[in-house]
Amino acid sequence: MNSGDRTIYLLETDNLIALPLNTTVRVLVTSEDVIHSWAVPSFGVKVDAVPGRLNQVFVTPKAQGTFYGQCSEICGVNHAFMPIKVRVMNNSSFYN
Repeated sequence: MNSGDRTIYLLETDNLIALPLNTTVRVLVTSEDVIHSWAVPSFGVKVDAVPGRLNQVFVTPKAQGTFYGQCSEICGVNHAFMPIKVRVMNNSSFYN
């Protein structure tokens, strides 16, 4: 296993977010325990997830592929294990 494979392994998730290409999507973010921060640098997005509050961010993916992010707040002991995976696909694949 080379270092690139190890990096992707550490960013893999049990669940991913699928988004359609060239479509504006509203992402609603909240938390149930502590403040987190939903961040996907490739989209230029970072929004706080605050308990008891509903925040939103709009995303318009311009390229197909798989994009990764992480919680960018120091939110507790498992902070390093909070990856985000977003798969952007063309509209025909997304809606079928």
